[in-house]
Amino acid sequence: MIVNKLIIKNYRNFKEAEAELNSSLNIFIGDNGQGKTNLMESIYIASIGRTFRLNSENELINFFEDKSSVEIHILKNNYKIKIEIILEKNKKKQVFINGVKLDKTSEMIGVLNNVIFTPDDMKIIKGSPVERRKFINIDISQIKPKYKYLLNKYKKITSERNILLKNYYTKYENKDIISIWNDYLVNTGTEISLYRSEYINKLKKYATNIYSNITDNKEKLDIAYFSNIGSITDREEVKKIFYEKINKNFNNEILRGISLYGPHKDDLIIKINDKECKYFGSQGQQRSAILALKLAEIEIIKEEAGEYPILLLDDVLSELDNKRKSYLIEHIKGIQTIITCTDDHELNILTKDFNKKIFYINEGRISSILN
Repeated sequence: MIVNKLIIKNYRNFKEAEAELNSSLNIFIGDNGQGKTNLMESIYIASIGRTFRLNSENELINFFEDKSSVEIHILKNNYKIKIEIILEKNKKKQVFINGVKLDKTSEMIGVLNNVIFTPDDMKIIKGSPVERRKFINIDISQIKPKYKYLLNKYKKITSERNILLKNYYTKYENKDIISIWNDYLVNTGTEISLYRSEYINKLKKYATNIYSNITDNKEKLDIAYFSNIGSITDREEVKKIFYEKINKNFNNEILRGISLYGPHKDDLIIKINDKECKYFGSQGQQRSAILALKLAEIEIIKEEAGEYPILLLDDVLSELDNKRKSYLIEHIKGIQTIITCTDDHELNILTKDFNKKIFYINEGRISSILN
């Protein structure tokens, strides 16, 4: 999978910009605040359908305009594909694949697979379980289209079930229909848990090996799936335990007015040398763990999709020491990579043998330096 061309119009601080990319390495240099992360975000939104930053879609449109577009030309399995995103203020986003409008944004997921690595990814280690579930959900959605559908369905189920729980004693009919929503919760939640269990097992396989290589086998990384349902193995066994949990704790759920069990309470436990990395890992260990997770993502997508994803490295090299930089650069060979940075001197030394293009970004304008 290769991104050949990127065309941006009225996107954040970009008025109109275009870049024809190298199939190997692309380096975008610029001072802070010039649009480097905006560029990465435009590629990401053409892949996932939403931003990786906490912004409303109106904020993606240039302040002085009412409409914005991102156009990506890719080559996938020797087939040319054009992805186009149209954003209009206070209107629903439109997505087109080769000129055909999609009914749902979720239909675009999997067309352009990507792995993005930003300084904010430290939240995966340091942040709440929400950050780790988000990390898992985005990854699985790219390789398992049904998973995204299940997530959306599960969100609606928990929302409706919570309303029933809050009003359980005020509306008599709620007592008759709660069992139906329990079935929905268990059946959909079980499928999500099984997808996550399978993915996390693969993540563990790749990431632990990568982490060992980074640390010269001096440290051990361990990754485990935590579910408050219990061990996730056989489908029918998971359903049985799930029902037991909600039946046993039903009065507590009514009291609190929320669903207390299910994949919305899941977490990813990351340990180094048997100690939880979130609390006991050094900055260096945490960065190594994130690097291992990101490189593992790449390998899983390759295994599932049959080709490497696009790798987006947004100003992360400055966060890594020389050993980790070298390890990362060595492992992006054969993967189309887009890197942003403020200074390319060290990066040019590390990538001296790469076929690459270098661009300069200044005030939302892109110019080519090296072809």
